[in-house]
Amino acid sequence: MSLAPWLDGELGYRSFGTPGSPRAVFVLRTGDVATTDPDARITSGFDVRVVAVGLDAPELEDPPVFGGQTPAGLTVDALRALLEREAPGATVGLVGERAAGPIAIYLAAAMGPVVDRLAIVGVRSPSDPLSRDLRTPLLEHLDAEVLVVVGGEGPADHDDASWYVDRLRAAQAEVVPSDDIDSVNGHVTLTSVWDRVLTHVAPGAERR
Repeated sequence: MSLAPWLDGELGYRSFGTPGSPRAVFVLRTGDVATTDPDARITSGFDVRVVAVGLDAPELEDPPVFGGQTPAGLTVDALRALLEREAPGATVGLVGERAAGPIAIYLAAAMGPVVDRLAIVGVRSPSDPLSRDLRTPLLEHLDAEVLVVVGGEGPADHDDASWYVDRLRAAQAEVVPSDDIDSVNGHVTLTSVWDRVLTHVAPGAERR
């Protein structure tokens, strides 16, 4: 595992896939599997370099404004520096799973056209009016083409996906049937939809 500076500690990340590939995809997740390959068999079918970053509290604290000197705002700054260092001068894909989804959205907004594709998986819409009011202008000006994936037993559902899609310039929702999800709790996970997500964030990178 590699480490990137963050506040008084470090963010852990790992790279896998094709070293030196012109296409890079950054994946933001939480938990013990955050920096592992979602599905190595699928990743090997793409000419892409994947950088998986593990996040946890307080990196995910939402005040609900991501910005300034808040932990989440500083995390976005650290991720931006990591992205610029690992993929200098390139356009990249970005993925955010569940609790890491809002950070991925704010990072995509901060990077502007550098992030041309974004996928958020199992991400719930904001739960209170203030958060919704603050996040809506950000979504309306997002440059990236966005894939919003929900399904299974939750936690995000069709209504959450619709909330995001209705506020984005270029977005599509995909609701995954419960029968297509094999996670222990029935929740949609990045592993269960990795093929679909990677196809979106790394267009044209499938190996022939």
